[in-house]
Amino acid sequence: MAQKTVGQVLRDKRAKLDMTLNEAENLSQIQKIYIVALEHDDYEALPGEFYVKAYLKQYAVRLQLDSDKLISAYEKNERIEVEEPTDFAENYRFVKPSERVVEEENLTKTWRYYLPIVLLGIAAFAIVAGIFTAVYLNRPEKDKITNTPYNLSTESKKSSEASKSKEPVVPSTASETPPAPKTEVTITGDGQDLLATVKNTENPAIVTLSTVEGAEIWIGITDTDLVDGQVTLTEENPITLTMLGTEMTLMFGKTTDLTLKIGDATVDLSSILDPASPSTLTINIEDLTINNEDNMEE
Repeated sequence: MAQKTVGQVLRDKRAKLDMTLNEAENLSQIQKIYIVALEHDDYEALPGEFYVKAYLKQYAVRLQLDSDKLISAYEKNERIEVEEPTDFAENYRFVKPSERVVEEENLTKTWRYYLPIVLLGIAAFAIVAGIFTAVYLNRPEKDKITNTPYNLSTESKKSSEASKSKEPVVPSTASETPPAPKTEVTITGDGQDLLATVKNTENPAIVTLSTVEGAEIWIGITDTDLVDGQVTLTEENPITLTMLGTEMTLMFGKTTDLTLKIGDATVDLSSILDPASPSTLTINIEDLTINNEDNMEE
């Protein structure tokens, strides 16, 4: 038996069902930002005590969990005992090949045992001998080359040098690669939901997030190479993400002291109404450029 918090029980159940945050949102009709808050026991991110219990019950029922047990554990601030699957690896012991019993070693090997090996050896020798014979019989004859001396007169040398000097010199022009256009980011929307439209960024697009010393920011992410889809951002743990397509969604616990860049362009998050509250940013890539390394290869 293991003891887990209410959020850990919810998160483990969703993972066991192989359900994404988008699927959980559609199933429970609860916004993703609140689902993430419930799964991380961050009840302060919800509007109030009533919504905490209501969302807990609604989400637990959709995940086929005991909602009363979860709400009781939340009210008493207690952990829940859950059964963990048995780890069969603890009882497994690797048997060395030298310890295994092979009955064939105790049998007397007759000439029939070695017959296939002998036949294979004879066949291989015949193939090699045939190849060697074919190469030897079809070898090319030596070319009979007559060495003919050639004398080049002084006059012919002078005429050839004169003709070379009269050839026009064509200046070489080095190809210059035009500089890549700068990344452009346009922010639209207001309140706690913004849309960032990006042009002239690399393919794939690179998103970096960082914060100041002492700050901790929870971030939920979709459509990137991040496996868990969520992470806690600190100064010692900045994040670099590679977008898997042309659109991704970022959910922030807060945007205070947060720096976000797409390519070499910094995203202006000042339009968010309340930086200390949860918010959402959708990134939409319109124009992608090719990486500099790909240009050089072409």
